[in-house]
Amino acid sequence: MSKKKNNYWLLLGTLIATWAIVASNAHAESNQSRQGFIAQPGTRIASVVSLQEAISVALRKNGGRVLSAQSKNGQGAPRHHIRLLVDGGRVLNVVVDGRGRVQKTR
Repeated sequence: MSKKKNNYWLLLGTLIATWAIVASNAHAESNQSRQGFIAQPGTRIASVVSLQEAISVALRKNGGRVLSAQSKNGQGAPRHHIRLLVDGGRVLNVVVDGRGRVQKTR
């Protein structure tokens, strides 16, 4: 083989080896960063609030009558959208997150 072809294959092999090393290091780092999200045995994981429980939270906080309620999975966490009819005929939109906290009331 000519010297030009040898240099080409040497350069190509070096680039492939470098890419493989960088890719394996990036994969190892991403696996380490996920370790914080894995629950260890015996740890307690917060339970997700059901739609019925979210309705109870919204009613306790605002009173009134439920007009509609639905659950949506947004940004990886469930959110419950509840419309309430409160005194004076006003409609109130309440958003309760998956942990039972009222996020928005408008």
